Amino acid sequence: MSTGPIQRPLRAVLREGEQVLPLELFFDLVFVLAITQCTALMVHEPSWEGVAKATLVLALLWWCWIGYAWLTSVIDPEEGAVRIVMFLAMAALLVIALSVQGAFSDRALTVALAYGVVRAAHITLFMIASRDEPQLRQSVLGLTVSTTIGVTLIIGASFLDSTAQGAVWALALLLDYGAPRCSAPRAGSSFPSTSSSATG
Repeated sequence: MSTGPIQRPLRAVLREGEQVLPLELFFDLVFVLAITQCTALMVHEPSWEGVAKATLVLALLWWCWIGYAWLTSVIDPEEGAVRIVMFLAMAALLVIALSVQGAFSDRALTVALAYGVVRAAHITLFMIASRDEPQLRQSVLGLTVSTTIGVTLIIGASFLDSTAQGAVWALALLLDYGAPRCSAPRAGSSFPSTSSSATG
């Protein structure tokens, strides 16, 4: 009697070794492109306000990058399910990179929505990585709440003038940057948890 195809659970494959994979290099290149556009934003608007705007965009990109850098040091980014999410995040990052110069004007909503996709993909990868880690899963759920609030604020800010938008961005980033410490497991492990690392 045929039982049909075997259903494999959605999970991440832990990494072994320290070799940098091609997908990681392409992912980092997209980040580099986005960061160079921050300097273009300052050149386009050579004032303290322009510097402040570029700094906010850089802070947003930096926060995204360090989250993905930790994840790809623990899980294999070229494993099936993870690769799909990574490509989705990469595409959204490319949209951000191409829209940075208009992040506080005509492309504000585009940047905000693309940022939401990047963060949603980040949370999805965390959920995959924490499948068998209850403490990390608890932290991820807490991070999901703060990320949702932060992304919602940034999307809402896209409908405001540039000065108000900058202020809301700063608030959203402060909430997001402080979330890992607040949502860390009470058992004493830091966030992100390293208990699922390949060397552990």
